[in-house]
Amino acid sequence: MWFVITVVLSFHDIDSVIGREYKVKTFSDTWQCHQYISKNKIKLLSPHIIEYGDKLKSFEFYCESRQGEEV
Repeated sequence: MWFVITVVLSFHDIDSVIGREYKVKTFSDTWQCHQYISKNKIKLLSPHIIEYGDKLKSFEFYCESRQGEEV
């Protein structure tokens, strides 16, 4: 099992949300994942601010587990 960062974005005038997965880095536990988010919030959020601008209303970061077969 490993963990990835997911950012959930909500927008003005739209009732739906968009979830985006940060696939550049994975983590072996949630502590490492949350620590990375804490130290890199601007780096993680900047591409979404650039893409959506004033349409962006709010955001949340999550650490989600993923499972796969070992090679």
